[in-house]
Amino acid sequence: MQLLDSPDDDRKVHDKAIPRSGGLAIVLGVFLPLLFLLPIENEFKGLVWGAATIVIFGYLDDRFELSYQWKFLGQIIAVVAVMLGGINIDIIPLMGYESAPLWLSLPLTFLFLLGATNAVNLSDGLDGLAAGTSLLSLALITVFALLQDNQSIALVSLTLIGGLIGFLRYNTFPARIFMGDTGSQFLGYMVACLAVLVSQGERCAISSALPLLILGLPILDTFTVMTIRIKEKRSPFSPDKNHLHHQLMSLGLKHFEAVGVIYLIQVVLLISAYIFRFESDLFLLAFYSLYSALIIGYLYMGYKKKAREGAAGAVERPQDARDRRNQILRKMDWVYYHSATVIEWFISAILLVSATVVNSVRSDFAIASLALVAGLAALFLAARKHSAFVARVCCYSASVFVVYLYTTSSISEELRMVVDSAFIVLVAFLMLAIRMTRKEEFRLDTQDLLVLLLVIIVPQLPFESLDNNEVGLISLHLAALMYGCEFILGREKTNFRVLTLVSITSLLLVGLPAILT
Repeated sequence: MQLLDSPDDDRKVHDKAIPRSGGLAIVLGVFLPLLFLLPIENEFKGLVWGAATIVIFGYLDDRFELSYQWKFLGQIIAVVAVMLGGINIDIIPLMGYESAPLWLSLPLTFLFLLGATNAVNLSDGLDGLAAGTSLLSLALITVFALLQDNQSIALVSLTLIGGLIGFLRYNTFPARIFMGDTGSQFLGYMVACLAVLVSQGERCAISSALPLLILGLPILDTFTVMTIRIKEKRSPFSPDKNHLHHQLMSLGLKHFEAVGVIYLIQVVLLISAYIFRFESDLFLLAFYSLYSALIIGYLYMGYKKKAREGAAGAVERPQDARDRRNQILRKMDWVYYHSATVIEWFISAILLVSATVVNSVRSDFAIASLALVAGLAALFLAARKHSAFVARVCCYSASVFVVYLYTTSSISEELRMVVDSAFIVLVAFLMLAIRMTRKEEFRLDTQDLLVLLLVIIVPQLPFESLDNNEVGLISLHLAALMYGCEFILGREKTNFRVLTLVSITSLLLVGLPAILT
């Protein structure tokens, strides 16, 4: 397809040619399921046609490096298509209109959708940055959609999240694939349209100014960059290194640290959007202005501090406490060499004990677990050369079944304390093992930060159908087992037979007793 991103100018931070076909993969991963699950009618018909236009022009840009005039043409066609389909900003912040006149509604919708599409596109400057921040925005849109019982918007948002999770597996630093303009423009367009849909209409009791907070970070980044360019008497579309991620790296942050900081900034903004969703438009606009001023002020103070340190000259720093801790840890040779085996046996024990103590398993769960046993056993026999892949599939499948049933079963306090204590020991040992071996076999990255944020935040959401405590426990237990599994698979082993067979056995222990009784 000849879609390669070469490091041919100083704005790019990668040092070798990397495929930028990830955007096409995201698009296919989103729309193939939606063709079967979502009726393409009403406003979604315009959304699909507009998205198709964005993807076509994005592909041409990735392939032939289109000028910004051609990019704008594609974006304008897409925005007009979605507006003709019925997605418009009728309730305008601060104006008091329940249904704004067309002469006001149409230009505002056009400018917001066009600006947000470009804002996300321009923010795609580091590995995992645009994908991660868009995923977080989509998560909040999904929450709003579910609270409004708007299943269609929730379905579109969730399929986008699924596509991004798969993409981030290969886009997290150091990236093996980029999304290109196809992906970044598509994400900006979709997030902007969904943000408008979820904040407009009769069923929407939330503030109509919320899209500004949902897309606030890329909008702020684009606004400040273009302001700097115009101030320097350059074209607002000329490339430079004034984006937020560039500035954070110039202050001394590493690549993944800059991405992590931006994730945290985005999370604070989105949590605030959720907390203040019923506040007045004026309050939200004032909050966004203050938050933006704090970010810009932090960068300014950072530059001032860096300038003072540069004027004073570099000071040689002695070996810090962290280096001394590393030396102490490296002396614990048995942990370094046998950590994978210890974690494997811990996971095995937890899965087997948890599967044994569950009770009152529903017949549909029992049948599903036995069907999964048959499928995993066939996979194990047919794909022995791909032992790591088989072990991952088996462990993840067993973990989901066993942890859910263990958490929701009526188990004595003594047994639950034993199993929960084993989880705590597993987490503690896993953290120690990661700390000692991260440079060789296993490394936590910004995708792990996203997982951690979701594990912490999702249980706090007020969904009446979910027990928040159970959701939190399930999330934490699954995170421990799955990270343990990835740690094991990251070490050099000829096979992972113990982990694979124990996972299959635990599913058998869940389903067989329920069927027999």
